Amino acid sequence: MHNLNVRSARPDEIDRIMALEDCGFHKNIQESKSVMLERMRHFPAGFLVLANDADDAIGYLCSELWESSEALDVSAFALGHDIKDTHHADGKSLYISSMTVSPEYRGSGLGKRFFQQSIAMLRTRLPHLRGSILLLSAEWSGAYKIYQDSSYTEVTRLKDFFAAIAAHDADAIVMQTSFTDDIHNPATQLGKK
Repeated sequence: MHNLNVRSARPDEIDRIMALEDCGFHKNIQESKSVMLERMRHFPAGFLVLANDADDAIGYLCSELWESSEALDVSAFALGHDIKDTHHADGKSLYISSMTVSPEYRGSGLGKRFFQQSIAMLRTRLPHLRGSILLLSAEWSGAYKIYQDSSYTEVTRLKDFFAAIAAHDADAIVMQTSFTDDIHNPATQLGKK
């Protein structure tokens, strides 16, 4: 398996990122352009894109650093939260606030490879990280599998968090992982089967 073209996002491609946001998430949980630009400006190392051969973004991953994932403040997961209120440059917990790939690439394994390569890249850039946390809808079984295959485990559920978009299960699942030098961690074993 070869490395994907994963790089830092550029402000001049915000419209493409917003198009990915539009086709990746229900309109009731989409972030605004201003929120995404602020996240890109405030923590550029944590806003990555997956680019195709023409260097066009076909996926993105947005993250921030939290001091800890021990005492969860549910408001930190809120749509449109201000990264300046939650991000700490020396934070040891990587919060994945959003990730998607273009619909034509879904189901091919590309999302999983992009996620794992992005996590590996961020761990290299930020060696002080001790773990990662993320939140997803209980209805997103494909995303759940990607995260589970990347050593994330479910730690709690937030009742009715996704009530605005749910068809049958409105809970949010909070998943996390600890970073170690363990050779069995998929994020450190890219390209190996």
